[in-house]
Amino acid sequence: MPAPVIKNATTIWDINVNWSLSSQCGTWDPKGRGVDVWECIQHHYSTPSTAPPNPMYWRYLGRR
Repeated sequence: MPAPVIKNATTIWDINVNWSLSSQCGTWDPKGRGVDVWECIQHHYSTPSTAPPNPMYWRYLGRR
């Protein structure tokens, strides 16, 4: 299985968004001062409990 590629335009994670399988989102890490990029591994609508780094919905890809 090839390694996933971080897309050029990554959507910022937000609540009430329909996340489809394999879509990507970014979250700001204030300690590391960078954006962590996540890949959706299960289709869902975002709520606070489904936010990254929840491993039921997201897989960590890397940092920008």
